[in-house]
Amino acid sequence: MKKLLLILLSITLVFSLVGCGSNEAQEADSSKDSNEKVEKISKEDLEQLYADPDKFKGKEVELYAKIFVPVERDGDATYIQAFGDPVNSDKNTIIAIKDSKIDLKEGDIIHVIGKVKGSFDGENAFGGSITAPTIIADSIEKTDYATAFAPAIKTVEVNEEKDQHGCKLKIDKVEIAEDETRVYVKLNNGTDNKIDFYSFNTLIIQGDKQYESEENYETGYPEPQSEISPGVSTEGIIRFPKIDLEGKQAKIVSEVYSDNYNINMEPFTFEITWD
Repeated sequence: MKKLLLILLSITLVFSLVGCGSNEAQEADSSKDSNEKVEKISKEDLEQLYADPDKFKGKEVELYAKIFVPVERDGDATYIQAFGDPVNSDKNTIIAIKDSKIDLKEGDIIHVIGKVKGSFDGENAFGGSITAPTIIADSIEKTDYATAFAPAIKTVEVNEEKDQHGCKLKIDKVEIAEDETRVYVKLNNGTDNKIDFYSFNTLIIQGDKQYESEENYETGYPEPQSEISPGVSTEGIIRFPKIDLEGKQAKIVSEVYSDNYNINMEPFTFEITWD
């Protein structure tokens, strides 16, 4: 973040000027039309914000991003570098907020509302050249990956539990997003033996297509545990590629194994349908 020193100093100056405005400026502001509003950048124009930040200088912006380096604090302000596209490590965004105590850290996914200060041209935290928008934030709130980058297009409430030999597997719901499918599962090991439940042993079958699970590295979704001791429950999200919404139905098949080889565990199969 030290490579951002100049831009941070300029942002700090902005904060200082805001805090030291004259009475004359305040009176001028109060004489403005009370209905006057700052123009807000539309969702459709967010891509252009990263191509030409100066074009949107002074406009209000609302966006989501993931902090990818340690947060810096200086005086009464906090400074952040975040990716607007964390999956591709793209859309570098520099954000400042006049709050040195805000609870933020590297890895957090944030919802930002603020104003565009302009463009920063220089080096990022890794020494690469970047052109990034700088945002003076009015508010920053922590959120999650699904809300920020993969909101559900369709939610299928399943709420079905199946039991084999005291091992109970439940699917609460399935969320289908633009680029992924999320299966919410819970397993309770009511047997006397350890149970193995690996995410990669769960498939979604739809027509003649088979979807395998994907890693959750960037999403931060909680994953179910793989080895479950007797009397223990685990729950989490298994992530898949986006399935076909037009298909209206799919089958979820999970293979579960017991350490007791005398117990034959058939695959748990759930049929799901939606309108």
